Amino acid sequence: MKRRASRRTTLRAGALGAGGAALFLAACGGDDKDSGGSGAGNNTNLITSTAQAATTKEAKPGGTLSTQLSSPPPTLEPYTQTSFVTAAPTSLSYSRLLRFKAGVPEVAPLDFSVEPDLATAMPEVPEPTRYTIKLKQAKFHNLPPVNGRALTSEDVKFALERYATFEKSVWRSTWSWLDRVETPDAQTVVLRTKFPYADALQIMGGNYGNYISPKEFADTAEATTRMVGTGPFVLRDYQTGVSLTFAKNPDYYDKPYPYVDEVKLFITTDTAKRVADFSAKSVDATWLFLPDERDQLKKNRPDAKFEETQGIGGYVYLRTDKPPFNDKRVRQALSMGINRKAIRDAISKGEGQPDQAVFVGLQDWAIPVKDLGAASKYWDYNPQEAKQLLAAAGAPSINTTWDHADAAVYTQAYVDTATLTQAQWKEIGVTIQDRPAPYAQYISTTYQGQYEGIGHSPRGIPYFLDGLSEQFQWGTGGRARINLSYVNDPQLNQLLDKQRGQLNEAERKGTIKEIQMLLAEQQYQIYYSTDTRTYFWDPSVANYRPSGFFPYTHVMKTWRDR
Repeated sequence: MKRRASRRTTLRAGALGAGGAALFLAACGGDDKDSGGSGAGNNTNLITSTAQAATTKEAKPGGTLSTQLSSPPPTLEPYTQTSFVTAAPTSLSYSRLLRFKAGVPEVAPLDFSVEPDLATAMPEVPEPTRYTIKLKQAKFHNLPPVNGRALTSEDVKFALERYATFEKSVWRSTWSWLDRVETPDAQTVVLRTKFPYADALQIMGGNYGNYISPKEFADTAEATTRMVGTGPFVLRDYQTGVSLTFAKNPDYYDKPYPYVDEVKLFITTDTAKRVADFSAKSVDATWLFLPDERDQLKKNRPDAKFEETQGIGGYVYLRTDKPPFNDKRVRQALSMGINRKAIRDAISKGEGQPDQAVFVGLQDWAIPVKDLGAASKYWDYNPQEAKQLLAAAGAPSINTTWDHADAAVYTQAYVDTATLTQAQWKEIGVTIQDRPAPYAQYISTTYQGQYEGIGHSPRGIPYFLDGLSEQFQWGTGGRARINLSYVNDPQLNQLLDKQRGQLNEAERKGTIKEIQMLLAEQQYQIYYSTDTRTYFWDPSVANYRPSGFFPYTHVMKTWRDR
């Protein structure tokens, strides 16, 4: 008997829908109220969000919407790049089978439930390893080499199989559950999976690694600087390092969208200029801001609307396949050598909570750091015990490298976190050679695992739990996409494989709990604290609500109310 993958199925199978994950907004951070200066803390400041009332005003087509991008995209080609800066513009010109509902007032910013995009309806799931999807009558943009031809099931097959098997694809581990794509007719796609996969809908509807690009265009040299998709906006002009200008797609399949005639993304790498531009009303909506800039903008633009969301904590990754980081005592010592509260006080006005492998904002799934058993002590600042652990591991002093991006994209707070950590580690006998790099270089080298010693990165809000496999799995094909710590733990691999196929939420929660406890003890990655991220927009921008994801998912539903 066939069944439709309804919202309830989405919550169960995807595991991270609005009801299933208790995702939240946080109006403020606060003190951990811990005694050791940085420790486990609690989750009392993680406030669950609620949906707002839907906009009742009549839409006003026309006009321009301008917003910000924090860096030039390293590329516009979706198959070979993991950058969130790439995902922002690609979400305007490309489409996928499903999309997040978030991006409008009536949906909370961190609601992971999905709705049809190119699909006419949610997939039919006649059996747990088969998803049947009917396609809308969509056309590619009227640009060469496709010149407005119709999208067919063969285009979807090409794109998904390219993500899954293309040698240069960075998404192979993301799609490792996909067995094959069948095309019984031009408007029908059937996804066959290797096993029942719990996060299939989230992968189809997420903001990375699923956009449909035509075969005729994907392998051209122009694919890095142009986009030819079926999305709501057509890229008309790209001034490298300056701006991207998009025009309304007159052939967009989801009528009456889009409402605005033009979208402009201004590439502004300087945080102070992003503040100044919105303060001067030079742009209509902003990129994210951390607490200092947030408070400045609240004073400068009391008329503006804003949304505060709880951000995920960044992390340190290490070459655990090599000495000295292959000894867990060294990793535990490094974690205890970080004064997280001092860092929060220095860079985020004390806001935030200690984070761990499973983002503590996923309150139905994450174990608060204070409840991680004996391993919770590794979040406490304890330089004396850290020195003892290093000595016991035979590494009383360590000299190593720390690779990271510069401040242009990830903000000065990210670089300051590295500087403060390195100073704290020096007190326990760890000497760092700091190696910053431009973002495009970092994301294409260090963040692809090309480093020695230590690396440092922010994290994206996880919209599927199997993101844990992406971070820690070592399978038959080797290291997963962002297993940047080169973890190869047989017990962990077994647990990761187990949770991927668990469609029963209670059973999966049990496995995810085991994974969290193991990761807390092993400290394969070392985590900082959550932060508060605030987005602002002009009051004339209607039917808009920032999502917890950087791409502007539902800009096509926004209009100018003036």
